Amino acid sequence: MKSKAVYWFLLPAFLMLIFFAFFPALQVFYYSFLDYNVFNGNTFIGLQNYSKLFSDPNFWDAFKNSLIFLIVTPVLMILSLMLALMIREKSGTSSFFRSLFFLPVVTPIVIAGIIWRWIFAEDTGLMNYLLSLASIPQVPWLTNYPVNLGSIMILTIWRGFGYYMMIFLAGLAIIPKELEEASRLDGANKLQQIHHIIIPELKPTLLLIFVISSTNAIKIFTELYIMIPGTPASNKTLVYYLYKHAFERFDFGFGSAAGVIIFILTLGFSIINVKLLDKENV
Repeated sequence: MKSKAVYWFLLPAFLMLIFFAFFPALQVFYYSFLDYNVFNGNTFIGLQNYSKLFSDPNFWDAFKNSLIFLIVTPVLMILSLMLALMIREKSGTSSFFRSLFFLPVVTPIVIAGIIWRWIFAEDTGLMNYLLSLASIPQVPWLTNYPVNLGSIMILTIWRGFGYYMMIFLAGLAIIPKELEEASRLDGANKLQQIHHIIIPELKPTLLLIFVISSTNAIKIFTELYIMIPGTPASNKTLVYYLYKHAFERFDFGFGSAAGVIIFILTLGFSIINVKLLDKENV
């Protein structure tokens, strides 16, 4: 009876997952084989959307930019791990620093994007004003490629490091203190402890964060939409490319094909990292 009751409790969530995740995903896959337009109906065209997609230079530019954007993953991992280690050492003020560093995470993305767009504004922005104080020429943070892509990366890192820091803190909390104490008695310094004890013990956490952060990097959209809406398509990433064709040009078949490629890309990264995680846990 108890086992059946568990399934009844899971049923509402399972049904929501089917109707709002699995079913739409299947629809997108189906639409990718159609010439589907809300004004002209739909016609089955087979692989023509994919052929058109792979022959579009803007698609490959967006694909390249999505891969470049993965640079934020190692930066986020290193920065968040350093902050987690620092906060763990400052036990008396750890709550204050946790709240301080987590604040960007709970800041609405629209507000954060507007603030950073003002900071990076070419003529009136704070960043160029500070550079002018040092007699450094203005930098086109939001208009020139690839500088504008780097500006979006800065915003992404600022919003994300606090979240991953909390995950690292949870991972650090389960490392036996006896290991670090024993290594300290053997004469190991802090860097040696991090290299030989903390990093090996955090490998499952590192791989989890790598999966989450790389997936989020591939799916980046809102930051681009807010900060650099008027830049050429060659400056954008895959999700923005999908949005442009599906929701601005209403070519849902072609946009669905782009969505399938994004799905395959993110699934590939996830499978590789899950395999690595399973290998580490053997």
